[in-house]
Amino acid sequence: MRSTDRIGAGPYARLAETPRRKAGALSYANTKNLPEAEIHRRAAQLIQDRFVHADAVMRCFGPAILCRSGGDPSDFGDVNFPELNTQSKFLVLADTSTPQQVSRFVEKFWGLEKPEIIISVTGSALDFELHPILQRAFDKGLTAAASAANAWVITGGTDTGVMKLVASSLSSSGVSMPILGFSPFGAINEREKLERVYGGASTMVSTKATKDGAPLNAHHTHFLLVDSGKHGVKAWGTEINLRVAFESFYLERKSVPMVLLVVQGGPGTLATVLETAKKGSPIVVVADSGGAATAIKQYIEGHGEGSLSNWTSPHGKVEDLAVKFGTEKPLGQLREIRKCNEESGGKLITLFQVNNDGVLEATEDMSNVLLQAIVRLWVAGGGDSTS
Repeated sequence: MRSTDRIGAGPYARLAETPRRKAGALSYANTKNLPEAEIHRRAAQLIQDRFVHADAVMRCFGPAILCRSGGDPSDFGDVNFPELNTQSKFLVLADTSTPQQVSRFVEKFWGLEKPEIIISVTGSALDFELHPILQRAFDKGLTAAASAANAWVITGGTDTGVMKLVASSLSSSGVSMPILGFSPFGAINEREKLERVYGGASTMVSTKATKDGAPLNAHHTHFLLVDSGKHGVKAWGTEINLRVAFESFYLERKSVPMVLLVVQGGPGTLATVLETAKKGSPIVVVADSGGAATAIKQYIEGHGEGSLSNWTSPHGKVEDLAVKFGTEKPLGQLREIRKCNEESGGKLITLFQVNNDGVLEATEDMSNVLLQAIVRLWVAGGGDSTS
């Protein structure tokens, strides 16, 4: 049986023959008497054929190319959320997967178009509330920015904290856009329902989040569930490296600008902000959301360690930022974040906040703040920040 018979008739059969047919055309014997321009043309054609073949393979057999941490085939399919009557795509993949593989799967197998901008959201995994004025501005602005810029929004994917806040805001707008959740498979409640689905559908219901796991958020459109082989509390954070690599791949290899949106957050959020700052990507901080976001604001505006003070939530809860972020490691991270911002001429970090009189201080709505944060850095860098 020929290889083309196994793949089938039509264009895929011809693609299967392409690499072997073209390879001979570039042998020394076949090219030694050809003009240099013709050799370059044939080489370029060979490279294009191989890319077309790789895309076709991923489009037809994507999940079979990827695997889980133990080498088992990747689980994939649809997950239904009956309580909200929504359906999402999911893929379970090893934490050792490459960003190139994931990118090709997302675009070729799932069929998502390459975004114009990536809005990456980081912050608290605990539930919280924003100031009412800030919440309204956040809801309206995030939706406008994401839809106007043909954006992908990327979060941690669970039904908690900032992930829930962002996905709910986007969903309530009624605007359709990709919301991708990068989550640790070993810390997802009812994850056994997603095993051995292999292209079928499964149903998940709302469950309570604990230190050992959390439910998926039903408003996300796609889930990339990263399997490290760890489970429960040990699985948290095992998805971060692949998520960062995926976002960096689009920024550095596909010239897609990225903006990091920081809402609330604990000490771990500072590490994400610092890594983004070192890469020179713009950062928009919802400064009055508390936690790491407010600590960044206080440290930048107060110029030093002594600037961290108490923050009071809209419901009167007091958070002592000097205690929470005043140890050696978070202070060092805050110091480096401020340095990166100063080296950019203050263009790296944009604060979005409400003043003491309850008035939104930003002169633009959040959609413009997000998009202009990218433009400011691009212009300041001579137009090369996304190349």
